[in-house]
Amino acid sequence: MDSPTSKLKSPVMLASDCFGVEDVAYLPETMMYSLNASLASSGIETVCALWGCELGAMKRTAVFEVEDDLLEHQFFIRTICLSAEANEEMHVVEVQDKMVGRSHPVPIATLRPHCLPMVSFSGFELMPPVTFNLRSGLGPVFICGQHVTLDMDEDEEEAVFSKTSSPYTEYLSEDGNTFVLPLIWKIKQQIASDPTLSSEYPPCLGHPEFNRRATELALGNDCSAIVENRVLGVQTVGSTGAVRLGAELLKRWYNLSAEWQGPVYLSSPCNENLAGIFEAMGILDVRHYRYWDAEQRGVCVEHVLEDLEQAPELSVVMVSAPGHCPTGADLSHEDWKLLAEVMVRRRLLPFFLMPTQGLCLGDPEQDSWPLHHCASMGMELLCAQAFSHNFGLYGERVGHLLLVLRQNSTLLAVQSQAKRLVRMLWSRPPVEGARLVATVLSNPAHLAEWREGLRSAVERCMLVREQLREKLRILGTPGCWDHMTQQGGVYCCTGLNGRHH
Repeated sequence: MDSPTSKLKSPVMLASDCFGVEDVAYLPETMMYSLNASLASSGIETVCALWGCELGAMKRTAVFEVEDDLLEHQFFIRTICLSAEANEEMHVVEVQDKMVGRSHPVPIATLRPHCLPMVSFSGFELMPPVTFNLRSGLGPVFICGQHVTLDMDEDEEEAVFSKTSSPYTEYLSEDGNTFVLPLIWKIKQQIASDPTLSSEYPPCLGHPEFNRRATELALGNDCSAIVENRVLGVQTVGSTGAVRLGAELLKRWYNLSAEWQGPVYLSSPCNENLAGIFEAMGILDVRHYRYWDAEQRGVCVEHVLEDLEQAPELSVVMVSAPGHCPTGADLSHEDWKLLAEVMVRRRLLPFFLMPTQGLCLGDPEQDSWPLHHCASMGMELLCAQAFSHNFGLYGERVGHLLLVLRQNSTLLAVQSQAKRLVRMLWSRPPVEGARLVATVLSNPAHLAEWREGLRSAVERCMLVREQLREKLRILGTPGCWDHMTQQGGVYCCTGLNGRHH
């Protein structure tokens, strides 16, 4: 079946900045916006409407039709289900819409009573007019969809179109499926068929070889902190687990004279889940520093430095390296040097977020340069790593928390505290994904193939950015869109808003 959308021939990756979509949001092969999640959280109640139809023996076709305007109408399939009165035969539902390449109906659902009576969809977006056809079966079959119309005033329009949201959370191939490198599939099969591997519990802090390789990937093999035994690595349940464990450790360990209560500084914009993690632990002093300049469509380093110069001592600063989420706009090396000087002078602790290492510049070492620089200055730091996007391990939830300490004399105490917290949070992490990552990073041939796959993905992302910029130019969209190709990684802040209809 074709992917839900097909305007461009490669996936366009757009940031889901303030609408609560976790991690990166991808908009595959289209320039339309998936507004279903964003509208609900924007406080706009009049623009979404449910649509439904019934197909059966007497009525085998139904059409959803509206005025043809790309930015004013969208349609999402939600559920297709059989009536309890339907017979046992197979029911096949087809769909056809106006999208390029959708010149004939394609099957969308195959239903049978007691076996598969209902199919749910997460953001299957179509361009009206949309035609549903019951190709086989007598039904009744009920189809439920959601129609999004942008019938709103100028302020509401700006609030919605200045953001971008999509239900997709994975890096997708051109056919709309989750993209996984052939190397990863091969190693998965090798691990699954290896009789020497046991299924016993891993150590509390995770797979030892994975922790070692993940630490070296982030800091480099020659990092002085590793040589001096001032580094602790803990396998976590995804990057969210790494942030949570890091926050728990900060609360108990950061300020020895009292329980640390903040403040923690987040970039504006950022993933709203970050604030929720700290607030759930009782750390309510969550503040923001200015990062994205909407008018210039880039980072305003002057605002970053100005806001953090005013931060109280012992504040924790959440920073992204590489590929800032959700804008895709990063600081330069010179900017990072200035930021590091401010953090040292103001006694601030950097907490790095590194969910897509290798997918920004195509080189894991270059992507982790800010981390290397801060560690080389003797700074204490934390880093939440994720291996979902760069390894295609989404369901495996492979994360890692890295701590660089100022002195190795405190390592055992922090390690003991981490073990106690892990037992309360998730007891022991899953082992399969960590074993796969360790296998790749410890084998020179596998490592070279993985790096080549990252470079190919980065080139593809850049091609999509260039295609999108060129499409906006051809459409005569007001403004300059060069910032799209100046951003990097899998996040992108387009700058599109309601004025760009």
